Amino acid sequence: MMTTLTEANGAARWAAPVRALVAVLITALSLGWTAELPRLLWGRVYLVQEFSLVILGLCLALIYLSRDLRGRDYPAAPSPFNILIAVTVLGTCWYAAWRYKVLSAQMFYFPVETFIIGAIIVPAVIDGLRRMVGWALVLIVLAFIAYGLWGNLMPAPFTARPWTVMDLAPHLVLDTTAMVGLPITIGVTVVIPFIFFGVLLNRAGGGEFFSDLAVAAVGRFRGGSGKIAIVASALFGTISGSAVSNVVSTGVISIPLMKRSGFSGRVAAATESVASTGGQFMPPVMGAAAFLMAELSQTPYETIVLAAVLPALFFFFAVFMQSDADAIHQNVAAVPREERKPFGAVIRQGGHFLLPFVLLIVLLFNFNQSPELSALAAAALVAVLGLTRGYGGERIGFADILEAFRKTGQASMEILAIVAAAGFVIGVLNATGVVFALTSIMVQVAGGDVVLLLALTAVISIVLGMGMPTVAVYVLLASLVVPALVSAGVPTLSAHMFVLYYGMMSMITPPIAIAAYAASSIADEKPLAVSVTAMRYAWIAYLVPFIFVFRPEMLLSKTHFDGLGLTEVLLATTLLIFILNGALAGYLRGPLRWPWRLALGLAGLGVFLALVSGSHAGPAYGVGLAVMAACAGRRYRRRRGWNARAGDHG
Repeated sequence: MMTTLTEANGAARWAAPVRALVAVLITALSLGWTAELPRLLWGRVYLVQEFSLVILGLCLALIYLSRDLRGRDYPAAPSPFNILIAVTVLGTCWYAAWRYKVLSAQMFYFPVETFIIGAIIVPAVIDGLRRMVGWALVLIVLAFIAYGLWGNLMPAPFTARPWTVMDLAPHLVLDTTAMVGLPITIGVTVVIPFIFFGVLLNRAGGGEFFSDLAVAAVGRFRGGSGKIAIVASALFGTISGSAVSNVVSTGVISIPLMKRSGFSGRVAAATESVASTGGQFMPPVMGAAAFLMAELSQTPYETIVLAAVLPALFFFFAVFMQSDADAIHQNVAAVPREERKPFGAVIRQGGHFLLPFVLLIVLLFNFNQSPELSALAAAALVAVLGLTRGYGGERIGFADILEAFRKTGQASMEILAIVAAAGFVIGVLNATGVVFALTSIMVQVAGGDVVLLLALTAVISIVLGMGMPTVAVYVLLASLVVPALVSAGVPTLSAHMFVLYYGMMSMITPPIAIAAYAASSIADEKPLAVSVTAMRYAWIAYLVPFIFVFRPEMLLSKTHFDGLGLTEVLLATTLLIFILNGALAGYLRGPLRWPWRLALGLAGLGVFLALVSGSHAGPAYGVGLAVMAACAGRRYRRRRGWNARAGDHG
């Protein structure tokens, strides 16, 4: 027994350092690639596909050294079987990188060699994905691979050219339209530097600074704890790249704070899940989706960031108003003064952490630098600021920077497994041409009606997005659904933004609303009730995509710029938010009974239809204003005396 314990302790002693070393290597190699160190130090130029295979090998090895067969973290050392898989996969990926130039150009001249590489890497990626994110995405990937193998047996128009296992496995791994294509390229060269930027910022005290800044800025207002959760989660969500991880990281603080201040657990969980999901729409990072969108839509990165500004502002404006209405419903006061730091003191102690964001934006927009290089420069500035000043006098050391390298590598496991598997889906789509069949079917079902096609796309996007992380949702939808929208005349940027929004809405839309369910577990509330309340908070996100499809002025695109039209969109959308927020929350300068809420809802529907169609706009806006004024002008009891339960308005 003593010998067994000694062996276990010895295994635990080597396992943790090995995992840390692999994680640090993933980050260091990615940052070194961004800084072009191979060219500067050795005068060597490598293909990005070779580099991607190297990083993927490290990532898969780390997954198998960190997660057991059930996807649970190893408390100590991994099993010998998993060590064998880790070493085999790492060696295979590195061998494929070393031989890539020859094998990619002459793949069919080395059938056995390329098949062995594919036969090892494809199952390893799929099983690694299962261990990281569960079965939902894995089943979709397996379905596409099965279609690639047996699509020739499908009825028209889904009949595909036949592929054998010997041909498909190498294609999925080595072809530039498959695993080593755009998604994994963006993952290893762009996403990792941004993850490092976010992790290092947190480690240096930036996370605490932004939390304190949110408390100081909005904590003094009615229902301040809810507004704090919205601001903080939006800021972290745009960098984290995952609504669920943002919920579990910031929600453990924001949800108990909201409950202590008087919000119901259901509202607290809904607020956190909606704000964390909305962070994926927040420029400039947009949870890494912006970088993928730039490549997949062939649109400049700065154009995408600019396009995201107004929809994001409208989204959070509507969420703020819903939170404020619930604060009135539940009589939630401001955060007590003793729990708030003075705004000026927070800025003096940590205002320097705003500089990396200024540098990031200046490099991206003024100097047209690449996103990855801009992120690296911003991270370097964070390191300097953390070492020299920190936050509130607490400075970091070089050990903290090394820890940021380790955490970045660990955080990269999930996203790299996702983009590698997404490459399999794209590879099958390109090999079989099924995307053209799907486009044709969707257009035929819609019968040439763009509104019906958009509605069908919205439903498909929510269904396909259920249970999947941000990057996986977007890549899958951009490959499958966007071509149908573009073929129907929807502008390319609007089509990509449309599927991103509806894919993200799967995070809070039943039945598999994983962000809402994660928040409900923290709040100890029923998941379905939290999800329904979250939908009420995020209602604008279900309508805004239709607005920017039919009124592309909202995306601030130079191609569709119209000053008068943009003014109408701004004013009409603001009016729409006031009207429908009042209808959904049951409050507009006082409580509203159901007849008035129904009247507001119908007026809001009229405003929305007039905005997207451009017909009868004047009368619709006039009626909306009149109904809103009638509701707001009614004589109600003083708000202070009104304390209706939130459950009556959920």
